[in-house]
Amino acid sequence: MTSSEKRIELRPFVPHQRLRRPDGFATASVSVGLNGDVIRLLVEQKSLDALVARMEQPGWASFPRTHTDTGYSSIVVVSGPSGSRETHLSGMTATFPKVEILPDGKILVVAPRCYRNQDGTHELNARIYNSDGVEQQKFLLGDGISHVQADVNGNIWVGYFDEGVYGNFGWQYPVGPFGAAGLSCFDPSGKKIWDFEPPNGFDHISDCNALNVAKTGVWAYYYTDFPIALVDSDFRVRCWSSESAGGGAFAVASERVLLYGGYGDRRTACSLLQLGDGVAKLIAEVSLVLPREVELSKAQVICRNEGLHVFCGDDWCFFSIDSLSGI
Repeated sequence: MTSSEKRIELRPFVPHQRLRRPDGFATASVSVGLNGDVIRLLVEQKSLDALVARMEQPGWASFPRTHTDTGYSSIVVVSGPSGSRETHLSGMTATFPKVEILPDGKILVVAPRCYRNQDGTHELNARIYNSDGVEQQKFLLGDGISHVQADVNGNIWVGYFDEGVYGNFGWQYPVGPFGAAGLSCFDPSGKKIWDFEPPNGFDHISDCNALNVAKTGVWAYYYTDFPIALVDSDFRVRCWSSESAGGGAFAVASERVLLYGGYGDRRTACSLLQLGDGVAKLIAEVSLVLPREVELSKAQVICRNEGLHVFCGDDWCFFSIDSLSGI
């Protein structure tokens, strides 16, 4: 039997859970922290439409709005093995918000789109809130953001999709796109300290498809050739080529990768890969065993460290690549 013919099942590492939220509230954003906690941004149902509003251009295209017209209130809920804690935020304007918890407990909220004007002024699309929900700082992380995760030192890693890399929303003008590298690192104060440069033999990032800021290093998977990249604590980059294409999330452990997603009929596919000799080799195709009420095609899949998290409505299923250690 060849690796491409081998198929295995992966069952949840912990029992299926249903996340609670107050009546009248909806989940505007979900993410997973460095320690595996689930981070949700909850807003009143009546406010949700404003957070996903778009600007329509007749006969051409529509683009996401970069902020709401008025401030809204939200609840950031962090859920983990020790229970849940809530922080109330007010006066927020971020659309399509992304949320991360920094190591000191502060909350980072990012709007993935922001404008740059021709005179060089620009919107500040990142906000830091303290544990009491008070805004303490705001800064720029750039336009076209697909991923935001923090490492153990509080550095903020940002992955950009193609509009952030090549420029839109005013970032195509002189000075160029803020996210041109495709993957950048910022210190906790918002100062950019590093931009991605591929090692010899690998292409630059045109779209950061997946990011996993893990305890073992920072892992990325990107277009055009879809290699798997590792950035170590000294910002040295190592890459492995792969035959996969279009994945959107991946878990990592012991030089193995559990890659989720792909193009076409592989949109919900899952593959186990082994890293070695500059190549990510396919070991087996993996089927996620899910409860009947969880429909994978409608779910959001997020990976952090060795874990693969499936969110569908209020349902949360957690899988671990460590469960495949005998394969």
